[in-house]
Amino acid sequence: YNSEKVEKLIEKYGLSPKSTNEDLNKFNEFLNEVSKYPDTLKVSGGTAQNSLRGAQRLLPSNSTVFIGYIGKDENGKTLKKTLNNDGVRTEYTELDDYPTGVVSYSKLSNNKYFIKYNRGAATQFKLADIKSPSKWKLIENAKYFYVCKTNFDIVQEISKHALENDKIFATNLSSINYVTKFKHQIDEISPYWDIVFGNESEALAFAKMSNWNTEDIFEVAKKIAQLPKFSTNFIRMTVITRDKESTIYSNQKGVVKEYPIIPVDENDLVDVTGAGDSFVGGFLSRLIQGKNIDECIMTGHKLANYIVKQVGTQYGSFNE
Repeated sequence: YNSEKVEKLIEKYGLSPKSTNEDLNKFNEFLNEVSKYPDTLKVSGGTAQNSLRGAQRLLPSNSTVFIGYIGKDENGKTLKKTLNNDGVRTEYTELDDYPTGVVSYSKLSNNKYFIKYNRGAATQFKLADIKSPSKWKLIENAKYFYVCKTNFDIVQEISKHALENDKIFATNLSSINYVTKFKHQIDEISPYWDIVFGNESEALAFAKMSNWNTEDIFEVAKKIAQLPKFSTNFIRMTVITRDKESTIYSNQKGVVKEYPIIPVDENDLVDVTGAGDSFVGGFLSRLIQGKNIDECIMTGHKLANYIVKQVGTQYGSFNE
């Protein structure tokens, strides 16, 4: 992998990690050029899609469905094919005038990643589409929901449906930027949360935005779990992953537990992209099947342990 070559290309197009509308054309030109490199690998991704693919690997056939937007392009075809091959039913709305969302991860010479994205068609996800008879029927038939980083009107509609019908609503803190930029909207949704996933930096950002005056991740996990909650039928749980460190679990009753991860030999570590997503998939697959929290977290760790040995979120030959 030629990091210097990629760095020169980034400089050529004047790209910065922060995505803006002004440089999307330059980003597309960058993608077109870098995709011609023999060592460039294209893999399917997307937070919730990664998680559903992982969960479906461990669930009975036809257990999962993903609703979203893609462009009428090759990336959209590839994404749909990947999810379908992993057993996930897809209900995509395909757009002519927006591309399928894409993220570029480029490893630099300092071993850090240059990450750039264009959400494309995903930005057009509207409540009206979810409320269409065919899509809403899927919502009515589902018992568990995992909703990440999308239109807040959609999040609110699904979370209300889950509350009114005694279903489980799970979400993810998603990113530091998401937590800090949309804290007000997140606070409006948080009483609906049954399960909250996130990594340590996201959880600490949430704590800072909440003025909790603590950086103790155990305390933060407990505080998130004990936020006001509408439903009394399901005890809220918070699960915080911490890269190489142990995973933290807490619930609404104040229980806090620590779970060591499965160690990975440094020579086997390839790419951590999607590790958190795959953890969620493994966790939810066991929760849906009525397993205890210990088994949910162990399965999440197993799936994440497999993914960090691949480039991108490729479940390939995973066999528990």
